[in-house]
Amino acid sequence: MVTLTRAATSPFAALVALGAVACSEPELAKADVEQSAMKTLSAAVGKPSPAITCPGNLKGKVGAKLTCSAPMDGKTYDVMITVTSIEGTTANFSVEVADKPRP
Repeated sequence: MVTLTRAATSPFAALVALGAVACSEPELAKADVEQSAMKTLSAAVGKPSPAITCPGNLKGKVGAKLTCSAPMDGKTYDVMITVTSIEGTTANFSVEVADKPRP
Protein backbone atom coordinates (compact mmCIF):
# COMPACT_ATOMS: atom_id res chain seq x y z
CA MET A 1 0.00 0.00 0.00
CA VAL A 2 1.25 3.45 -0.86
CA THR A 3 1.33 5.92 1.99
CA LEU A 4 0.58 9.49 1.02
CA THR A 5 1.16 12.31 3.43
CA ARG A 6 -1.97 14.36 3.78
CA ALA A 7 -0.06 17.58 3.22
CA ALA A 8 -2.38 17.73 0.23
CA THR A 9 -5.11 19.57 2.11
CA SER A 10 -4.87 22.74 0.06
CA PRO A 11 -6.38 22.84 -3.41
CA PHE A 12 -4.24 21.77 -6.34
CA ALA A 13 -5.05 22.68 -9.90
CA ALA A 14 -5.74 20.11 -12.58
CA LEU A 15 -7.16 20.33 -16.04
CA VAL A 16 -8.99 17.97 -18.34
CA ALA A 17 -10.78 18.22 -21.69
CA LEU A 18 -14.54 18.59 -21.68
CA GLY A 19 -16.69 16.03 -23.43
CA ALA A 20 -19.91 17.12 -25.08
CA VAL A 21 -23.01 15.17 -24.15
CA ALA A 22 -25.84 15.40 -26.67
CA CYS A 23 -28.32 18.17 -25.80
CA SER A 24 -26.91 18.81 -22.34
CA GLU A 25 -24.09 20.54 -20.50
CA PRO A 26 -20.58 19.27 -21.22
CA GLU A 27 -19.13 16.93 -18.62
CA LEU A 28 -15.73 15.72 -17.51
CA ALA A 29 -15.62 11.93 -17.76
CA LYS A 30 -15.31 10.14 -14.42
CA ALA A 31 -12.14 8.26 -15.45
CA ASP A 32 -10.51 11.47 -16.74
CA VAL A 33 -11.28 13.32 -13.49
CA GLU A 34 -9.89 10.45 -11.41
CA GLN A 35 -6.67 10.20 -13.44
CA SER A 36 -6.09 13.97 -13.54
CA ALA A 37 -6.74 14.29 -9.81
CA MET A 38 -4.27 11.47 -9.04
CA LYS A 39 -1.58 13.06 -11.25
CA THR A 40 -2.14 16.46 -9.63
CA LEU A 41 -2.01 15.08 -6.10
CA SER A 42 1.08 13.01 -6.86
CA ALA A 43 2.91 16.01 -8.32
CA ALA A 44 1.96 18.16 -5.33
CA VAL A 45 3.29 15.80 -2.66
CA GLY A 46 6.09 14.12 -4.59
CA LYS A 47 4.75 10.59 -4.05
CA PRO A 48 2.44 8.30 -6.00
CA SER A 49 -1.20 9.10 -5.31
CA PRO A 50 -3.57 6.49 -3.98
CA ALA A 51 -6.39 5.53 -6.32
CA ILE A 52 -9.02 8.26 -6.37
CA THR A 53 -12.57 7.04 -7.02
CA CYS A 54 -15.38 9.36 -8.08
CA PRO A 55 -19.09 8.51 -8.12
CA GLY A 56 -19.67 9.84 -11.65
CA ASN A 57 -18.92 12.53 -14.20
CA LEU A 58 -18.22 16.15 -13.23
CA LYS A 59 -20.34 18.87 -14.82
CA GLY A 60 -18.29 21.17 -17.02
CA LYS A 61 -19.26 24.49 -15.48
CA VAL A 62 -17.46 26.79 -13.06
CA GLY A 63 -18.31 25.94 -9.46
CA ALA A 64 -19.40 22.35 -10.16
CA LYS A 65 -18.27 20.01 -7.37
CA LEU A 66 -17.78 16.29 -6.98
CA THR A 67 -16.85 14.43 -3.79
CA CYS A 68 -14.53 11.55 -4.58
CA SER A 69 -12.61 9.28 -2.22
CA ALA A 70 -9.10 7.96 -1.68
CA PRO A 71 -7.72 5.32 0.68
CA MET A 72 -4.79 6.45 2.85
CA ASP A 73 -3.27 4.78 5.88
CA GLY A 74 -6.09 2.22 6.01
CA LYS A 75 -8.81 4.90 6.08
CA THR A 76 -10.93 6.61 3.43
CA TYR A 77 -10.65 10.36 2.85
CA ASP A 78 -12.95 12.64 0.87
CA VAL A 79 -11.35 14.32 -2.13
CA MET A 80 -13.23 17.41 -3.28
CA ILE A 81 -12.99 18.28 -6.96
CA THR A 82 -14.20 21.78 -7.94
CA VAL A 83 -14.24 23.30 -11.43
CA THR A 84 -12.41 26.63 -11.16
CA SER A 85 -12.47 27.82 -14.78
CA ILE A 86 -13.29 26.81 -18.34
CA GLU A 87 -10.94 27.67 -21.21
CA GLY A 88 -12.45 26.60 -24.53
CA THR A 89 -12.86 22.83 -24.28
CA THR A 90 -10.63 22.50 -21.20
CA ALA A 91 -11.85 22.62 -17.62
CA ASN A 92 -9.49 23.55 -14.80
CA PHE A 93 -10.32 22.15 -11.41
CA SER A 94 -8.94 22.07 -7.89
CA VAL A 95 -8.28 18.92 -5.86
CA GLU A 96 -8.57 19.09 -2.08
CA VAL A 97 -8.13 16.22 0.37
CA ALA A 98 -10.10 16.34 3.64
CA ASP A 99 -8.12 16.82 6.86
CA LYS A 100 -9.86 13.88 8.57
CA PRO A 101 -10.98 10.45 7.33
CA ARG A 102 -14.59 9.50 6.84
CA PRO A 103 -16.28 8.18 9.98
